[in-house]
Amino acid sequence: MAPENLVYACLTHVPLEVDYPHYVTPIYMGEAQGDGRLNLRDLAPEWEPYHPVLGSIAGAFALKNLLLQRPGISHVGICQYRKFMTRERLGVQADNYQVMDVLSTEQIDRDVLTEQMLPKDSDFLIGKPGQFTLNGVNHGYLYQYKDVHHVEDFLRFTAAAVELGVLDRQEVCPFFDEKIFFPGGIELGVLPAEFWVRHITAIEAVVRRCVELHPTQRPDVQARVWAFCAERLGSYYLLRQLRSLPSANGDWLSRHTGQLNLLVKSGERSYVPGV
Repeated sequence: MAPENLVYACLTHVPLEVDYPHYVTPIYMGEAQGDGRLNLRDLAPEWEPYHPVLGSIAGAFALKNLLLQRPGISHVGICQYRKFMTRERLGVQADNYQVMDVLSTEQIDRDVLTEQMLPKDSDFLIGKPGQFTLNGVNHGYLYQYKDVHHVEDFLRFTAAAVELGVLDRQEVCPFFDEKIFFPGGIELGVLPAEFWVRHITAIEAVVRRCVELHPTQRPDVQARVWAFCAERLGSYYLLRQLRSLPSANGDWLSRHTGQLNLLVKSGERSYVPGV
């Protein structure tokens, strides 16, 4: 894929430690915003006050607005200040996250990233999906959400999605019970622009409804109230799309997936949620 055919953004609220390829443009949020940069406050001022409860998805809404200014772009790419997608493995598997690899800045070669962060035989470059397994049993989105977040947020988010018509009522049970999950939803990797704009716009509408109706604030890692919900709806949208595409011998996934990578300090091997 030629870089000229896509807009590839890095969503960040901190100074970047990765020397990303030349075709990757940062979109800055929070205190990292500044003159001469692509900023959340300029691209999507509606969402700047909500950055604390949205995290990087606020930057995705800004990217959507940027993309709408550039007709003719066929694909969109997204990485984050410490997460990025490659076609092949560059690091080692995280000790506590089966579908995520970890590596340090010392292990990163910009020329390798330049070649590896673009799809080759697919319109998609996404990470391998995971499952929510407890005591040998795979659980769905709703079951897992109640254990790690605040389930009332997920229920409110889903209700808003149904009310707005971006999730059919007949899909609610399959959505809650879906057992395959793409970390990051549609906020990481490379995806067709038409698909991405349509679905990030749908997610944006749901988030807008939620922040209007529920001014919820939570401490620490749980602060990104609606980001966790949006990640799951994005994952569901992505699964629905991939399952609808032609497959080779029933394999609808392999040709689209690469490797999700996490930047860590040298010697670290575990995933720790960001803030």
